[in-house]
Amino acid sequence: MELTVFLAPLQKLLGTFQKERHYQDDKREEALKAIQKALIETKKHVELSPENRENEFDLAHLWAEASSKIRYMNADLADKLNDKSKYWQDDFTWSNEVVLEKQIDFNSIEKQIESLLQSS
Repeated sequence: MELTVFLAPLQKLLGTFQKERHYQDDKREEALKAIQKALIETKKHVELSPENRENEFDLAHLWAEASSKIRYMNADLADKLNDKSKYWQDDFTWSNEVVLEKQIDFNSIEKQIESLLQSS
């Protein structure tokens, strides 16, 4: 039996795995960019326009989007980002203790992003 008979299916399988890895890498990059965008926009809002309720709803949307994009990779972080979205929707009705407990403060989220970047 010729070796090419065995190699063709293996090459096809390898190609499929490479495409899947590339797809996963793209999704991961997209999720990290969404988290970083939400974080930057939130810091900008807090510093420049803390009384703008419309911006707060925009931030809620950014955090929800980041949550959905990271869910395939890290469900725990996705839940935290979803909580961050709820925080902005709820007009600051959460205490500082709750924010820290849920680990949705800036420092906690930045540490989680760093951890994801280091694990790549």
